[in-house]
Amino acid sequence: MITTITFVKMQPGFDRASFYERWCEHTRDWDLRDHPEISLNRLMMFDEGSEYVGMAENHWPDRASLEAAIRWYETPEGQVHWKDLESFMDAANSPTTVVSHEVEVSEGQGIAWKTRPASSE
Repeated sequence: MITTITFVKMQPGFDRASFYERWCEHTRDWDLRDHPEISLNRLMMFDEGSEYVGMAENHWPDRASLEAAIRWYETPEGQVHWKDLESFMDAANSPTTVVSHEVEVSEGQGIAWKTRPASSE
């Protein structure tokens, strides 16, 4: 599984509530249809004062699926999807990154590795 995180900025003209509603609707109406391979679409709004209005977390089955989706945005169907996204999100200034290592740390379980770094030995 591959996890991507996108730090989201909104287009001018939206208040936070209307942006969040539009973002959720886009994810339901467009992303679920066009990216059925994504097993999780988690949208999170930040408190006011952050450079970004929120964050999207997406879980992809593998890197090949993610790369295919990136190429898909170059197709006519992908361009229509992208145009809707840009109607409310400042996509050009909303960077996406791929999570390379993940761990959960708790008193009860200690370090529970989800993705271990490669050994440097």
